[in-house]
Amino acid sequence: MTALAFALITILALAMFARPLFRGEVLTFRDHSDYFQPLHYFTADELRHSRLPLWNPYNASGEPWLANPQTGIFYPPAWIFLVLPFATAYVLFLFLHVVLLGCGAFLLFSRIGSPRAAFIGALMLMLFGPTLSMLDISNNLTTFAWLPLVLWCAMSDIGPMFSASAIAMSFLAGEPFFAAAGAVMFALIRRKNLVDIALTAFFLASVQLIPFLAIIAGSDRAGNVPREEVLRDSMSFADWLRTVIPGGMTHQQFIPIVYLGIVPALLALMGIWDRRARGWLLLLAFSIVISAGSGELLTRLPLTIIRYPARVVPLGGLAIAALAVIGLRRVERFSWIPLIAIALIIVDLIPHVAPLLQSAPFNPSVPYSSLIGRDGKIARLIPPKLRALDRRAWIAGYLNLFERRFDAWTAAPIVSESYTNAYADALQRRDLLDRMSIAYVLTSEGSRVVVHRNPNAIPMAYWRDPAGHIARASVLAMTSSAVHVIIDAPSDGIVVITQQFASGWSVDVDKNRATPELDGVFRAVRVRAGHHAITWRYRPRALIVGIALTMIAILRMLLSSRFVKRVGTKNFFSRNQISLEFRFGRRCRIALSKILRPEDVLW
Repeated sequence: MTALAFALITILALAMFARPLFRGEVLTFRDHSDYFQPLHYFTADELRHSRLPLWNPYNASGEPWLANPQTGIFYPPAWIFLVLPFATAYVLFLFLHVVLLGCGAFLLFSRIGSPRAAFIGALMLMLFGPTLSMLDISNNLTTFAWLPLVLWCAMSDIGPMFSASAIAMSFLAGEPFFAAAGAVMFALIRRKNLVDIALTAFFLASVQLIPFLAIIAGSDRAGNVPREEVLRDSMSFADWLRTVIPGGMTHQQFIPIVYLGIVPALLALMGIWDRRARGWLLLLAFSIVISAGSGELLTRLPLTIIRYPARVVPLGGLAIAALAVIGLRRVERFSWIPLIAIALIIVDLIPHVAPLLQSAPFNPSVPYSSLIGRDGKIARLIPPKLRALDRRAWIAGYLNLFERRFDAWTAAPIVSESYTNAYADALQRRDLLDRMSIAYVLTSEGSRVVVHRNPNAIPMAYWRDPAGHIARASVLAMTSSAVHVIIDAPSDGIVVITQQFASGWSVDVDKNRATPELDGVFRAVRVRAGHHAITWRYRPRALIVGIALTMIAILRMLLSSRFVKRVGTKNFFSRNQISLEFRFGRRCRIALSKILRPEDVLW
């Protein structure tokens, strides 16, 4: 039954993604085109050229790139972008995670219901509006797809190594909040080998986790975020009632389609009275309270990672699917009901989620010359009451990465607070705008977007003396881990590159180690008069620590596997051992079958 369920889940997912897969197109709804597509495109392009993208010099005057979990550099499924055409890889990446979600949900729901009920529950979860609404915020989908498997490991007493691997993969998939939620739920369900599993998962994920934690401290997510920003896109209690109303609209935009379906809701209502429902009811209550953004809990957290409370709605969907599986037990004796339920769920949910699967040919271009944003940074002055935003015309999100244009701002979820303040000031003062090397300003004139050239923008690499005199560098080359500058200094002074400073940057002047300095939020180094070759290198210590910890975990897993293999081989070739284990195991199964019933297995 498991193999059949997995096959049907794969066929259903394939039907959903058939159009873009077979046409070589990409999904286009919302954040696909201007965020995740350029993010994966840039990352894959760097890796294909044998460059580890530690740093993105093209956004926010430079930002840590590898440390952002959304890049998925150490996430094995994301390596598909290295070997397949981009459009195919992008859609296949999402397709595989929907399949993973469905198969994991089937295994999980098999713990609380029959195989037929588990399949229906997996079908629900795959088609729920909140689930497929994560397609365009794909790091949320990829991490959420691992959660049923993580919970199944907890409930099934799966070995520590496999359990730790599932938890680690959920974090490497790109969304720290869902990964943390899954780890907490795992710990609440399971007590056996918990310390071993926690340490192994931490070590396995450290190659991504340690650099991520290192950049959190200097970002605006370490606190000081306005209350209205933290609670933006909350989902009120009344909005939750709209999850069972076809076409119901809510006050938040993070989850564009919240519809869960009438059949799942009715089945869930039938299941809430079962004692197995207690844990799932708690998860549903948690999702409702957190997504509502009520009270002061979220605004008082020292680390405001739950910036959009509606992001927890898919967890509520998981709980409702589980309750529906439990509710199916009451009507499963009527063999025709599961078949009707499957048909009604598909007919009801597919039309509502269809807009999320719209596709078009992959288009990496923006309507401007490739010279714009190459010798200076781009900034935008967007009217606050602009009704429609043409994302390509405004070069929104990470669209600048397709042609490697320099952008003074970023779409990253983590931004240095000091740089955020400096950028806001630059948009108010012309002298600061010039010092930030902003050479192109996009503004709105009627329905058009107009590019203004700023001739007074300071070069992105220059020499300056105490009197304020400036000389342009003759050569400036930036990569994802280094900056090379050649300059003729008329006198003693400092050489500034208008790139952010971060822990891990070092500088050599004429192949001799020098002391880096700060010029506002930018990097600088002192030089004597004369010709100089300056090289900045980015080698974050957090990455080195993370690599070491992950290698320790992998080595331990390999040694453990060899040990298990040796023990297993010994037992396998021992006839007496086989006979003894067979007889003993058969007697145990007979005895247990007399005293245990399927309904006695509880979460």
